[in-house]
Amino acid sequence: MNNKNKKSVIYLICGQIGAGKTTIAKKLEQETGAIRFTPDEWMLKLYPEMPQKEQFDDYFYRCCDVVWSVAGEILIRGGDVILDFGFWKYKDRERYRKIASEIGAESKLYFVECTDNSIRNRLHIRNNIQPDGAIEITDDMFEFYSPGFEPPCEDEKYILIKND
Repeated sequence: MNNKNKKSVIYLICGQIGAGKTTIAKKLEQETGAIRFTPDEWMLKLYPEMPQKEQFDDYFYRCCDVVWSVAGEILIRGGDVILDFGFWKYKDRERYRKIASEIGAESKLYFVECTDNSIRNRLHIRNNIQPDGAIEITDDMFEFYSPGFEPPCEDEKYILIKND
């Protein structure tokens, strides 16, 4: 972890609910050896009674802050991390890229793109299977959150993964 010639890398995984972000993050984890942080997994452990949709953002961002306290230290020490945070807002993507730059780490943004119909199908399947670390997302929740997603713009220099 202490290779002075190598910059640490922070992989930012961006995409809508159910687009396949965690699957991509797990694959990237295997390919790169970076340590993956998926807040949904933390939320299920910390809050077994899932919060109502009105409280969800607050709980989610609390988990992200705790995760960052660990992930940031890994980057500072020369390790690589994957933040499977969704990065729905431009300001959040910018914030983490800026922090990475300030500590001398490289940031790579992955945008997992998926159509709404494919997302709905994925969510129905996932909700029936309930894999470990996956939060149940109903159609109502998808409708509630979906309008808040801000896809990356071209100048953000992202790696596009079409996942339909």
